[in-house]
Amino acid sequence: MVDFTYTTEQPLPVDIAPVTDSVVPTTATAYHKGDLLIIAAGTNVATHSNTSTGAQADWHVICLADVTAEQATEKLAMGVEMPVYVAGKFDVAGVKLNGVALNATQKLAARAYANRSTKITLSVVK
Repeated sequence: MVDFTYTTEQPLPVDIAPVTDSVVPTTATAYHKGDLLIIAAGTNVATHSNTSTGAQADWHVICLADVTAEQATEKLAMGVEMPVYVAGKFDVAGVKLNGVALNATQKLAARAYANRSTKITLSVVK
């Protein structure tokens, strides 16, 4: 059986009580805390935001914990979903695209998208 123990880095939420939910992982896909994820309508399956566009304007939720590709496959086989943030205030410095921190342009685009299209606020925390 796969170990579902999660490791984390610096705190991502700025809110005292961000809102969480769970989504279906994609088999053999690694997720990192802070990853911007797209949730498929009708299936609740999580995939990574499109890193090739550079716009970061296609995401719906933020990954709550690190999940290895092996863990994602095991979770799927067991019918276990993975946790995500769906609302709240977060430090934009902790947001990622497939495990890679956003650059300055990506941060602006992600923040603009969040302000227009989600219940998530991406803040600059100093």
